Amino acid sequence: MRFLEDHHYIKLTRQGDMQAFGMLVQKHQNLVFTLALRMLKNHEEAQEAAQDSFVRVYQCLSSFEGKSKFTTWLYRIVYNECLGRLRKTKRHFTLVDDILDHSDEPPDFTDGLKLMEQQERSELIKKGIQLLNPSEAVVLTLFYLEDQSIKEIASITGSSESKIKVQLFRGRKNLEKTVIKLSNHELIGLS
Repeated sequence: MRFLEDHHYIKLTRQGDMQAFGMLVQKHQNLVFTLALRMLKNHEEAQEAAQDSFVRVYQCLSSFEGKSKFTTWLYRIVYNECLGRLRKTKRHFTLVDDILDHSDEPPDFTDGLKLMEQQERSELIKKGIQLLNPSEAVVLTLFYLEDQSIKEIASITGSSESKIKVQLFRGRKNLEKTVIKLSNHELIGLS
């Protein structure tokens, strides 16, 4: 399904069109659920957090000023909802969802060996992100997989831009080290 720009649905929703809000939810539900699942590590709890986040979005949509992208504002609501749930249960979050499974598109190459290599690489990266510091994992996910800018990530997480840059730098270095260790460990296991 092809969606229109967010501002179109926001305008109609503010005018009382519930179908427009439904389209806004449909457009962003996968990303909202993915972010919640990565933080909460529990499918049912992530579903509840996503639903509660959309309720909050609906309640606060009139206060959205458009100074940032809608997705930045939306991710901030989801992030805060999940942090609240984590604080209540006093757990620490890590990212564990499939990081490269966002595409519904089939691969555009037919070479089975390349497909297998890509899947293996994806699994190594996923395992590597699971082992990262949670703050680095969130920042890497938002920057590389959700295409959020440093400024947007700072807004979402409530951190300074310089702290986000440091977390990105450290996260990349730590992910590289972790992936190398994991790949060496898997190669040793083959012997």
